[in-house]
Amino acid sequence: MWLHWPHDNANFQTLSDERLPRTYDPLMIQVYWGEHPRIAVRRVLQIAGEVSPFLARLVYCHCSGDLKEPEVQQRLAIDFRLLLTRLGPTFIKFGQMLSIRPDVLPPVAVYEMQKLCDSVPAFPTSIALRTIEEELNLLSVEQLFEGLNEESLPIAAASLGQVYRCRLRVGGTMVALKVQRPDMLKTVSLDLYILRKYCHFVEGVKAQLMAWDVMASRRQFDVELLDTFAGASYQELDYVQEGKNQERFTKELVPKVGSSKLHVPAVYWVATSNKVLASEWIDGVQLARSSPEVIRKLVAVGVQTYLTQLLDTGFFHSDPHPGNLLVDKQGRLVLIDFGLCASVSRPDTEGMTAAIVHLMNGQMEGLLQDAVLLGFLPENVDRESLVPVLQRIYDAGQLKAKEMVGNRAMYRSSERRKHFSAISHDLNQVFFDYPFTVPSYFALITRALITLEGIALTGDPSFDIFHASYPFARRHAVEVFGFRNINQVLQNSPIPLSQLVKMEAQMM
Repeated sequence: MWLHWPHDNANFQTLSDERLPRTYDPLMIQVYWGEHPRIAVRRVLQIAGEVSPFLARLVYCHCSGDLKEPEVQQRLAIDFRLLLTRLGPTFIKFGQMLSIRPDVLPPVAVYEMQKLCDSVPAFPTSIALRTIEEELNLLSVEQLFEGLNEESLPIAAASLGQVYRCRLRVGGTMVALKVQRPDMLKTVSLDLYILRKYCHFVEGVKAQLMAWDVMASRRQFDVELLDTFAGASYQELDYVQEGKNQERFTKELVPKVGSSKLHVPAVYWVATSNKVLASEWIDGVQLARSSPEVIRKLVAVGVQTYLTQLLDTGFFHSDPHPGNLLVDKQGRLVLIDFGLCASVSRPDTEGMTAAIVHLMNGQMEGLLQDAVLLGFLPENVDRESLVPVLQRIYDAGQLKAKEMVGNRAMYRSSERRKHFSAISHDLNQVFFDYPFTVPSYFALITRALITLEGIALTGDPSFDIFHASYPFARRHAVEVFGFRNINQVLQNSPIPLSQLVKMEAQMM
């Protein structure tokens, strides 16, 4: 059951959302909710009333030392998940974002946040049927669908909508029908309006502290990060755009990876609108719940899929939690849920490829220039002092093969993590001392690869994401820059050239 959402307010329910933008526009949202201050204030009080008791318990446990106890951590993690659920879709999306951040939350909390990806309470089917009829201009859902009525239960429920399994009456095609929750545009825009006000307040406080020399002078990015999150949340409210994203992946990505290895469900536009999306039903299971053999085979396909998106097509699936990676009856990897997608411009895809070449060759000056061109660092960064620091960390981060299996160098993720944890303090200090900014697209692709590695480790404890990524990255670099320009890189490669050729052949 959903609690304490703004649509519990009668005044909220009577508001029309016609004047709200359909794409994220903070100024238009500010004007809209600025005309309804009482509703905004009531929502702030709701949020504060839910958050304050939890924060009080968290502070008490920290001060008393109880926070170190596993049982206390688990109870707080569960309470945090329930808190986000009560606060509604915007906060659930925030929790989903934290579900792949083990650097921010302890493991028990990450586990609870992962439940927000596929274990969200459903809303009544009667409301879903009314939405379908209104959106598709139907007198009854039976005009278009078979097997869908008030007794139907959703097969999955997420923060913004839920999915039903039914058939199209004409043709008898089985579809996955996604229906949006009621009042989502108003609900999400109100929360984003409040959160943006809060971020402006935080930036103002920081600016004052910097003026008083209480904290180091740094570029403010709180509002920028909120706007990135908000823009993505708004994308997911438009199911027509999601359908277009889905078809774009079918056209641009599947041919490059191979239709025998990767599949994207078809869209049925006759039953699709802004709040309803009909997609091909996939008879399969989650990749994460497949056999070790299937996981080992398809994770390699997943790595190729996401690197192709980043380095080649420049358009990628940005919500790769385990529930969105399936295996169908033909043994193909299937991507679903295309509401959250992001674009990388062609210069950035080439710049990222150049960065990989420089990183493989240990060329820190070239890597630093790539970081500037990609927006990780400003043009006026102190290069003379930063290059030696990066070189030292790069040298410390080099790994020797833990064991050789035939001519394959094994790096073993557990050993690699221990190795990198030893230099993490230096790396964090560099991020603090220099004005690094991670572009949103890079953070999203990193999330995809982390998700794939997590799934892969369940089937192969020795899996290493770097080893799996290297052949494709090298092959793409050859395509972009030519063999001669990276010949020296290959001489320094940690993987023998003969093994690279064999691995590339397996990827074809």
